[in-house]
Amino acid sequence: MMSTARAFLPATALLCLAAGETRAETFSVSTNLPQTHWGVTQGIDPFMACVTERTGGGITFEFYHSGMIASTQEALNAVNAGLADIAYIVMVAETARMPLNGIPMLPGLSDSVIEMTAANRAALDAEGALASEYRANNIVPLLINMYPAYQLAGRTATFDTLASMRNAKISAGGGSLIVTLDALGASPVEMNAGDLYVSIQQGTLDGSMLGLASIESYKLFEVLKSVSTNGMFGSATGTWSIGTAKWDGLSPEQQTVMRDCGREVEITLARWVDNWTEELEAAFAGHGVKTFAYSESELAVLDTQLSSARQAYINRLDSRGLPASAALQEYVAALQDEATKLAKSQ
Repeated sequence: MMSTARAFLPATALLCLAAGETRAETFSVSTNLPQTHWGVTQGIDPFMACVTERTGGGITFEFYHSGMIASTQEALNAVNAGLADIAYIVMVAETARMPLNGIPMLPGLSDSVIEMTAANRAALDAEGALASEYRANNIVPLLINMYPAYQLAGRTATFDTLASMRNAKISAGGGSLIVTLDALGASPVEMNAGDLYVSIQQGTLDGSMLGLASIESYKLFEVLKSVSTNGMFGSATGTWSIGTAKWDGLSPEQQTVMRDCGREVEITLARWVDNWTEELEAAFAGHGVKTFAYSESELAVLDTQLSSARQAYINRLDSRGLPASAALQEYVAALQDEATKLAKSQ
């Protein structure tokens, strides 16, 4: 069922455009996410409301959730074919067409959603390698939706050292996570999140590498005994992106509103995700799940292994003639810059 954006800002917003200055537009927005997902309620909903308010109703939206227009794998095609004006592009589903944008998801880079979001945006604004893939696929990134860093959860064991992970049957969703588990010496098992509960409960798995949000969503805290809190095992990224033709058809004022709303909402969303992650850690402890942080010395040991997994991904892309090494340097520099800014602001 369609839903329209709710009010986000006061009607006296400074950037509100006078009625009649530009032609009224209604944009279709497509996602695989359900309407209740935090990426919707904390991300695209506030974005749509912000844009509608600041354009004085000049831009409105029709929202199609739960794959009503396109699945995760078809989201980019849907925008390019004109089936949707804006879609939620899941980067792990686009590794063939946008492999360089898999770099912000690699392990060993950060465990802060705010840092990762800001660094991703800075790298895109620099109009370098990451941005070039958006241009090549005829989309413009409006709103970045970074997920919290993946953590290691155990059924009975506590995976608090590299040695404890050796040969353990640990599940992951696929892609770079399987490479990461290989680098850590585990026995990776590719498995969908929906199958984890029974597999962990029955002992088919020793644990899983996943985000805390998935532990909550699938009630895995009922069958898990431990979970890390500061691991940097990679992340996931989605971007709410608009077709280039639609973007070019907007007035400069409308583009400014969309750009500003996107940047404001994505940072607010990132801050919310980091805070929510802390709340989940406390909630899991209340359910009897041991939460633990890796020591600095153990993080250094893990980083040696994670860097090898990261480099394997980069080498594979470099061998295809893609500027992966340069893109990684670009992203890491942005990440370090954002970490410094965050530290100074605290």
